[in-house]
Amino acid sequence: MRTGESVMDYLKGISEGVLRWPYPVKYGQVRHITVDVCVIGCGTAGASAAVAAARCGLKVAAVDKAPIKHSGNAGAGMDHWNMTINSPSNPFTPEEIAEKGTFMCGKRHGPEFYIAMKGSWEALMELADLGMPIYDEDGDFEGQPALDEATGVLKAFDYSKVTTVRLRGGQYIKTSLFDGLRKYGAEIYERIMMTALLTEGGKQGARVVGAVGFSLETGEAYVFHAKTVIIGSGGVSSAWCFSTEISGSSYFWDPNETGEGIIMALNAGAKISGFDGGGKLGGRNPMGWPNFGVGNSGNTWYPCTLVDDNGKKVPWYNKYTGEEVKDFKDLMFRPMNVPPKYGDREDCRLDPHIPEKIKSGEYKLPFWADLSDVPEAERRLIWGVMIGNEGKSRYAIYDYYTRSGFNPDRDLLWAPIEQPDSTRNGPGHRAEPGMMKLWRSEQFSRGDIVVDWNLESNVRGLYAVGATCGMEGCSYACSTGFYAGNRAAEYCREFPLGEIDEEQLNTELDRIWAPVRRADDPNAYVTWKEMWGGTTRVMQTCCGEWKDKSVLEFGLMWLKSIKDNEMQQMYARNPHELGRVLECQTRMRSSEMFLRSGIAKIEKDMEIWGSKEPPASIPRQKGFGAPDPTSYDFMYTYFENGEFKAEFKEDRYWLKDENLPGYLENYELHREKEGEEQRKWKI
Repeated sequence: MRTGESVMDYLKGISEGVLRWPYPVKYGQVRHITVDVCVIGCGTAGASAAVAAARCGLKVAAVDKAPIKHSGNAGAGMDHWNMTINSPSNPFTPEEIAEKGTFMCGKRHGPEFYIAMKGSWEALMELADLGMPIYDEDGDFEGQPALDEATGVLKAFDYSKVTTVRLRGGQYIKTSLFDGLRKYGAEIYERIMMTALLTEGGKQGARVVGAVGFSLETGEAYVFHAKTVIIGSGGVSSAWCFSTEISGSSYFWDPNETGEGIIMALNAGAKISGFDGGGKLGGRNPMGWPNFGVGNSGNTWYPCTLVDDNGKKVPWYNKYTGEEVKDFKDLMFRPMNVPPKYGDREDCRLDPHIPEKIKSGEYKLPFWADLSDVPEAERRLIWGVMIGNEGKSRYAIYDYYTRSGFNPDRDLLWAPIEQPDSTRNGPGHRAEPGMMKLWRSEQFSRGDIVVDWNLESNVRGLYAVGATCGMEGCSYACSTGFYAGNRAAEYCREFPLGEIDEEQLNTELDRIWAPVRRADDPNAYVTWKEMWGGTTRVMQTCCGEWKDKSVLEFGLMWLKSIKDNEMQQMYARNPHELGRVLECQTRMRSSEMFLRSGIAKIEKDMEIWGSKEPPASIPRQKGFGAPDPTSYDFMYTYFENGEFKAEFKEDRYWLKDENLPGYLENYELHREKEGEEQRKWKI
């Protein structure tokens, strides 16, 4: 309804086939806001950063495309909290994990993962202080092995130590952070889509002086004058998959997360990693099943019993000894001298010969998840605590299944039917690998802003947190968020506000509003859905399983043709459509980066190997082969004066040159300016 319009007039318009836009439209109007810190994207990472900065007494703008109370990938909740290495009940230190390279340090991420791991337990304590329930306060699991008596939290996966915590009230993670924003006085701006960073003098690579976006309700522009900007808007998604109807059932990421933060940082001159990944099969895509809503035995469902259609139980085997595990408690206790490792939380695996036994008829499809076979306390932990708090399952699975009569004490849950070779680790809720080869997932190749020991990019005043710097998952998101908020506060004490370049601002405002100016143009005929479908088709064809330099170059030419022609005919009839149109422009830019990065990697590999093929033992896709490990481990891409460039780095470069040689030394050095308001939980 419009302001002043009666309900009857509004309903009359609907009955006549005219659905009026319910908000006043303010195209051409510009609102200026001056703050110390502008946080773009306030999921768990961005909201944590905003809380930390506001607690330091700074004027903070918390900006999000959605209502912050439930925005982001964890908007509806989270079931478990990873890598609590600093917990009192863990025998390892973050330094040991980092130095051994048993997690992500030294593999793809350096400072950001160590920072996330170092502050994970403290970030959890921070959330508890903000009101999120994390303890077994009602004594529901008193005396059970899952309860850590020393801390009062519930353990997951490994009961010998506290490295992963089941969240007793994980569904309240975002509401608790939202309460924190209000408590510390952050200014909240919701349904605002940010589109570009503003830099000193309007120059690429110069320090950040603000950011610009617009309201998805009114179309009014918002210009934030800021000393520093923290981006927590996540990574790139939906570059290969065009799906507007079924993405909610199985796609892992928030549909709002289309990569604006990554691309605005790239356009400002920031270095980006991860675009050379080129997508993945069998990851998070719309052909999967509802997350945690079908029978499986991994992750949130670990260690649920699996039976075949004849009721035959699938045995578990210890991954370290290869022996069959017959006692349930042995599924949950990892040897004390075995450290946690990324992607290796569960100690045991299902029968490794499942594919062969399906083919021989020993196992009969389909499989079924049998929660009634696990101890009663474990059943309540899986179905009540885990499924009942995970955002993807809290309402769509737990509430709906329960209301429909599902009882885990007696009922089995059907497991997806897959090709035998796809069930080697048991059935799961993701799409079967190769089911839709053209529909690739960006998992682990979503574009990450490269950051230093302050979580600051190479563009001064620009920080990245959570998935935006490669740290996916609530624990990593919150930990990096609190840390970056503190570092941004220190930056603000040293640097004044910069001047916004009017030419740069006006150029961006023209780009924002151009599609609505074409709404009545009869020659403007391309909708956002058509454009999204078109760019994904290019990626499916030219950046698929088999990659070649000439094919990637053809993809760039194809995208340029679309950009120069069809993209200039896109129109928007209201602010909602305007947001979708600009998301398509973001996808265009990220798709170009996938292709450009692939070409750069191929050229580097050719430089290393010459005409010689890499050793056959190195797994590779054409053009994306593993390089000589003595050559480079990281590829960063960026633009300098409008020219695309690639930079190659060796492993652990973050412990060399101007950096100190140890993880803890660097960490403490970059926290030495903290005031008392930053040290409550020592994040």
